[in-house]
Amino acid sequence: MPSYRLEIEIGDLLPGRSPEQVMDAAVSALGHHIDATDITVVAGTPRILVRFTVPASSGYDEDAAARTASRASREAVDTVATTGRYRLLRRYRGTWVALG
Repeated sequence: MPSYRLEIEIGDLLPGRSPEQVMDAAVSALGHHIDATDITVVAGTPRILVRFTVPASSGYDEDAAARTASRASREAVDTVATTGRYRLLRRYRGTWVALG
């Protein structure tokens, strides 16, 4: 199964929201199998990382499913916190490659 990684920069929490709700929103909106989650800080900016898989099909359809899921995830996180840049990457032969 093809593996993807979603990275979303996180800003301020929206009023009445908790930090735990950020990752919960990201994961629940994906709709695919979650392999791992993590929170990192890069250059002073918090970032959530979610690794997930989509069902195997053609490369185009796999990437389309991952893009749709990542947009839904970011939209869900936007209801909990402000967000910055986000990236979607696909694992190719041991290397993470950004999808444009």
